[in-house]
Amino acid sequence: MNDTVICIVCPVSCPVEVDWSEDEGINSIQGHLCRLAHDFIQSEIFDPKRMLTTSMPVDDGDWPLVSVKSDPAIPKAMMLEVMDAVIGLRTEAPVRVGDVLIENILDTGCNIVATRNVKRVKA
Repeated sequence: MNDTVICIVCPVSCPVEVDWSEDEGINSIQGHLCRLAHDFIQSEIFDPKRMLTTSMPVDDGDWPLVSVKSDPAIPKAMMLEVMDAVIGLRTEAPVRVGDVLIENILDTGCNIVATRNVKRVKA
């Protein structure tokens, strides 16, 4: 199969021509300017992953929401399922950058972690 995949490993964003098959993997790639493209193309074709970024409501915080991300990236095919699992969940202040708010979501091996601080409001 022949495809064109835009490599996003570096800012150049090379259009890479890929000849591949399910049985043999990648047969050839052409058009890339750096050596990092091969690993990215391999992953993008056979095991695509994406970072999930969203927000979660915070109880008793100085902000009503905390921004979160997946760590590491989640399999692309599971993005909607993981998002459905996050929707409706809440956390409680205080929250610090890097806090794991959901561990191993849907047995993906990925955690949902905070990307901002939220202080607790004194009640």
